Amino acid sequence: MALERAPLTEAVYRCCQMKADIVAQDETEQGIRAWLNLGHTFGHAVEAEMGYGVWLHGEAVAAGCVLAARLSEQLGKISAADTARLAALLEAAGLPSAPPVFPFEKWLEHMSHDKKVSSGVMRFIGLNRLGEANITEITDTDILRRTLQPYL
Repeated sequence: MALERAPLTEAVYRCCQMKADIVAQDETEQGIRAWLNLGHTFGHAVEAEMGYGVWLHGEAVAAGCVLAARLSEQLGKISAADTARLAALLEAAGLPSAPPVFPFEKWLEHMSHDKKVSSGVMRFIGLNRLGEANITEITDTDILRRTLQPYL
């Protein structure tokens, strides 16, 4: 967080290496490569609703990661404490942990156009636990409404 050159260089290097390892294992995004999209379905909805550039991509994805954690929490995969831990980490990095408020119908409209939608089924990258992602298919929009309720 102090932007010291050596630790920052190491962090960027390690992140790039992890991403390269995942891409090499799944070049066509049929499995674990999708995990790199954690927070993106919600984040892209924020960008579309607010106007591209109003929220930076990283800001929208950061808030989206917290929403993905909230969805995982709704599914009984992680705890509220895990979600709070993720939110606190993002806030410490100066990133937003909550999205802007807009109507649920707009969230659905934007998310239904995401590249991860398959045969009309929304797919989200969620968490089994912190550090372990999954691909979650959602057909019940009520769970999305509960996830997004504070932001409607």
